[in-house]
Amino acid sequence: MIENETKRFIPLKFDLMFKKVFANEEDLIPIRKLLKEVLGIVPKSVKILNSELIGRPYKDKKVEVDLIVELDDGTKVNIEINTYENKSIINRNVYYICRNISKDLSKSNEYDEINRHIQINLDYSVMHKNPIMKYRLYDKEAEEELTDMMEIIKIYIPYFKDRCYNEDVDELDSQTKFLGLLGVESSEEAKKLCNGDEDMEDIYDNMKKYNDEMDVMGAYDWEFHQNELKRQEIKDATEAAIKEGHEQGIESTAKNLLKENIDISIISKVTGMTIEEINKLKES
Repeated sequence: MIENETKRFIPLKFDLMFKKVFANEEDLIPIRKLLKEVLGIVPKSVKILNSELIGRPYKDKKVEVDLIVELDDGTKVNIEINTYENKSIINRNVYYICRNISKDLSKSNEYDEINRHIQINLDYSVMHKNPIMKYRLYDKEAEEELTDMMEIIKIYIPYFKDRCYNEDVDELDSQTKFLGLLGVESSEEAKKLCNGDEDMEDIYDNMKKYNDEMDVMGAYDWEFHQNELKRQEIKDATEAAIKEGHEQGIESTAKNLLKENIDISIISKVTGMTIEEINKLKES
């Protein structure tokens, strides 16, 4: 049974909490639930490949990937949490999946023994064209897929979180509730989404447990402080760019903010420009 929780709640979008819950070799229910709701598969076995990262110093920048798992058919799934958006994220994600593919080849000289690789990006920042977007190598003119060996899936978590807030939870499908759980930031909302689903309740119980662990709480407080510093830097840079842009126009303001690597969604709010208009400025 799920009990009431009134104290501070550390959400799953916090990467250490995510790793604690979904990279736990002693409890594979959460990662199996993720694979089922995102990929529509229930593998016979799941192997956590980077569980050794759990408990390493939070500020250790060598911890590059959030979670990699291997399925019974050899498929490897890399799961990444992206709480911000900049020009390097997609390049970094492509690098991760290519690096993982190259590890398969290092074990064998046979190209037909390379396993399938899937990267799941759980995105929390810039809105997608569609809530779930899937990318493979594809010939646009021939409308033909080259291979299914590599696939990148981008999921816009706020879309599902908003649905869980604004719609009747009992009417939502299991995928929407699961992806919404990845975005909610209160124990009350998490409890409501998980109630009645044994797998989801297991995830919630794990979240409650890790909310009480000192390393998670300490890491969360440290990141909160860093984010506060970053928000102040963004505020200062935004104010400076707006002041400079008043004399040159809205587009100039947007360009100045882009140079400061300010989130596109923030630029849109500040300037009144659409995401599409700002993306065109990036390309110009």
